[in-house]
Amino acid sequence: MKLFLESSLREKFDLKFLKTNVRKSNAQKARFDHYMIAAFFTFHARLIYKILRYRPILAYYPVTATYMGWVGRDIWCLLICRALGVRTVIHLRGGHLKLNLRKFHPWLRKWVKRACQTASLGLVQANCLKDQFEGLLPGDRIKVLYNAIQAGELTNNNLTDYHPDTVLFLGHLTQAKGYCDIVKAIPLVAAGFKAVRFVFAGSFLQKERNVFFNQTTGEPLQSEDPMKIHQEISSGPYKKNYSYVGMVSGQAKVDLLRSAEIFTLPSYSEGFSRALLEAMTMGKPVITTPVGAHKEIVQDGVHGFLVTPGNIEQLADRIMTLLSDKALSSRMAATNYDYARTNFDISVVAEQMRQYLEEVIHEHA
Repeated sequence: MKLFLESSLREKFDLKFLKTNVRKSNAQKARFDHYMIAAFFTFHARLIYKILRYRPILAYYPVTATYMGWVGRDIWCLLICRALGVRTVIHLRGGHLKLNLRKFHPWLRKWVKRACQTASLGLVQANCLKDQFEGLLPGDRIKVLYNAIQAGELTNNNLTDYHPDTVLFLGHLTQAKGYCDIVKAIPLVAAGFKAVRFVFAGSFLQKERNVFFNQTTGEPLQSEDPMKIHQEISSGPYKKNYSYVGMVSGQAKVDLLRSAEIFTLPSYSEGFSRALLEAMTMGKPVITTPVGAHKEIVQDGVHGFLVTPGNIEQLADRIMTLLSDKALSSRMAATNYDYARTNFDISVVAEQMRQYLEEVIHEHA
C-alpha cells in the first residue's frame, strides 16, 4: 500500500488513505476479544466519515481470506461503500480464500458472495489465482495485479559477494510457511555441507490463524509447534548450522538478503510472497513451492527450483544442488536480478493499476 501511495498513481488520482490493519502484533490476528470489538466500530466509523467528507468515486480495498476478517470487516466495508454510492475494487492478496470458504458457515458464504458482487472489479495476484473468486464474481470482473517492489531500494552491485553456504528464510516462522520443513532438512544438507548455515528471520506464530490447507492438495495442514522445532534444533547437534535473527526490516533486511547464497520458502499456501520477490530482486536463486503466483512466476530450473510442499528430501536435494553447482546458482541469480526489475517494479505495477482504476471509473461514468 505504501508503494502505491508513493507511486505515479498520485499524479492521476487524489488518493486518500484509511488504515485497515488495526492489530498491534501478529498475536492479535484473527482473535476475537475487546480489541477486535473496538477495532470494528472504530474502523467503520472512520470509513463512513472519510466517505462523507471526501465523496470518493472509487474505493480500493484488500479483502482477507479468513472467517474473522470477513465477519469483522470485509462484508461491512463493501456494503457500506455500496450504500453510500462508492464503487469498489477489491484485491485478494492471498491464495487460500477458496479453500477457507469451505469452513465458513453457509450463511456467511452467502453474505461473502453478496458483498463481493457489489465490487466493480476483483484483483488477484496471478492468473492461476483467478479461481479464488469463483462463484463470487463473474470471470470478466476478475483481473491480475502482480505483487510489486521498489527495485531501487534493493540494489546488489556484486551478485557473487555473499556468504558461501548460507540459506535464508524470511517470513512468519510457521508450518504453513514451511519453516518446520526447512529445519528438518538441515541434517540432510549438513551431512554433505558441514559449514552450511540456515538463517531464519521473522516472527514465530505458534498457532496458525490464516492458512489451514495445503494449497496443492486441498488437504488440512498438520499442526506443528514451530517453537518446539526451534528449541530442538537450537540445542541439538546441528545448532551450529542454525541461526535465528528475529524480525528484520529496512537496511538490515537488505543486508541479510545480500549476504545469503540461496533463498528458500517452501510454503504450503501463498498468494505472491513479497519476501520471495525481494530475494529475486536482490539476485538470489530461490527454492519455493508451486503455490499461488509462485508456480506462474518461478520457472523451475531457470529462476530456481519448485519443490513439493512437505517433501523434505526433495527440498534438501535442491538446496545441495545449488550449493554444489556455483555456475548454475550464478546463472539463476543474474536471471532473477533482471527479471524482477523488468516485471515487478512499482512503476510497472502502478501503471497496470492505473489502467484498471480508470476502466472502472469510465465504465460507470
